[in-house]
Amino acid sequence: MFSNKKVFITGGSSGIGKQLAADFLRLGSHVGILSNDPLKLESARVDLSAISPTVSALTCDVSQLDQVKSAVAAYTEQYGAPDILINNAGYAVYRTFEEMPTDEILRLLAVNLAGVCALTREFLPSMIQSGGGNIVLMASIAGRIPMTPCGVYSAAKHGMVAWGTGLRAELKRFNIRVHVICPGRVETDFFSHSSFVERKPRVEARWTVSMEAVSRATIAAVRANRFMTYVPKSQALLVWLTNSLPFVFRPALERIMGTRVEEIYRNRTRSST
Repeated sequence: MFSNKKVFITGGSSGIGKQLAADFLRLGSHVGILSNDPLKLESARVDLSAISPTVSALTCDVSQLDQVKSAVAAYTEQYGAPDILINNAGYAVYRTFEEMPTDEILRLLAVNLAGVCALTREFLPSMIQSGGGNIVLMASIAGRIPMTPCGVYSAAKHGMVAWGTGLRAELKRFNIRVHVICPGRVETDFFSHSSFVERKPRVEARWTVSMEAVSRATIAAVRANRFMTYVPKSQALLVWLTNSLPFVFRPALERIMGTRVEEIYRNRTRSST
């Protein structure tokens, strides 16, 4: 099914994106990876070339529309429309809204939501013209259950899920299928930001999902034309319970978030004394 297919992956220089690139290459696809870090991008390209030479790389910051337009134009000019577009680029910081500078808030929204919309829109005409394809949105469990610190990231992922739901209905007529993936905590460079490194380890951080599991689930979702995928699957039950029995589960969720927030401010007080 994936042999000779063109797969384009944002955030493809590390983590889930790089794992997806490797797995699609093993399935015989041509893979294009995109990242805003030229050094990491080239290192990833070299690593992935050892699996298959059918890999290409483009440097682009998805929050910058001019770069998005240039990257999409360069790719489509050389390869045509992607058969599978995977919007995987994203990041977060472990801070409360009050602590965040405004420019950080806007960048979080730009990378995690607006940039995804922009890149998808730029690729869309070529995908429609080619007769269809698949669009994958790498969301998060934070896009189904509100979480903080970094409620801005959670809001962006909620927006991605809502947008994906509408997009699925809109693009069906063009034979373009939409897939939303909601992983739990995955140990990647996502957590290398200083705000995560400096925080006190938390119990829930022990429950992790492997990059391999997320990649397998994503490929399976595309193969089965599944819209919503949770990794692990048990998170679907958690989402259902939280939304169906809010009087039971919302208070517990609020306690967890409240503990996290208070811990941040306690640490701030200690460091200032």
